[in-house]
Amino acid sequence: MKRTLISFLLVAFVSGVFAQDDTTAPKPKTIPLKSYFSASLSYLTNSVYNGRQDSVATPYITPMIGYYDKSGFFIDGSLSYLARSGSSRIDLFTIEAGYDFYLGNFDGEISANKSFYNNQSTNVKSEIRGTVLASGGYDFIYIKPTVEAGISFSDTPDYLLSFGLEHTFYGANDKLQITPAVKANGSTQNYYGSYYNKRRVKTRRKNPGVTYDVTAEVEDASKYKMLDYEFSLPVSYSVKKFTFSLIPVYVLPVNPALITVQLVPSNGGATITKTSAEIISNAFYCSFGISYKF
Repeated sequence: MKRTLISFLLVAFVSGVFAQDDTTAPKPKTIPLKSYFSASLSYLTNSVYNGRQDSVATPYITPMIGYYDKSGFFIDGSLSYLARSGSSRIDLFTIEAGYDFYLGNFDGEISANKSFYNNQSTNVKSEIRGTVLASGGYDFIYIKPTVEAGISFSDTPDYLLSFGLEHTFYGANDKLQITPAVKANGSTQNYYGSYYNKRRVKTRRKNPGVTYDVTAEVEDASKYKMLDYEFSLPVSYSVKKFTFSLIPVYVLPVNPALITVQLVPSNGGATITKTSAEIISNAFYCSFGISYKF
């Protein structure tokens, strides 16, 4: 009891000091004793990536099926249905494979995924075609520091590096797991420049008598910087072969990008150039999920 209380106070203190892939049903935390398949269904209230989001909410309903081998290898596939009034469609297919490993109190994962976004998607990640990630954490009993590094691929590769702190509390004979966590996400933003240029702004605008070709550029997109801080509280409860999950996340975005929009008249007139800082704001989103092992 004393140890649990100390753990809670440490996590609360860290969360107060530090102020965020889309979040779905949590994956297994340990290598299974035997291989199995898993099917899950989750609902995400809004897709937020590195503190950035579309101007309207992007809620997803995502069925997923995966295979988890006792060696640590896993592979899964999912599709995400955009559940937005007036824009409902299958917005994303994802295939992922990886390997989990455990060395005493240290655990890690190496994974790669391929994403296929709908041509009409306005998800801020929609220009990312795939990602390679490596992550790891060391459990000091009272607190677990984590680090994640990777490369994502759009028109120009991006480099990701994130740091986190977490601790898992167990209850109901380990059927209940609650993991308060805080995470700081940093990245280059070439993907964001592609998203703005291809999906956020209209490529052609018409004013009376004039048609403009429009381009957008995110300044210093190849420069690594911290983009957001995230607080999350994943909760999962297992009943026989079923696992129910709830993952609320509060996001504090930082370092708004400078975006330059150019309007080039088709008749050869003067080019109009506008530079402004993107508008960022704190966000809250949540994921609800259920999975079944077989």
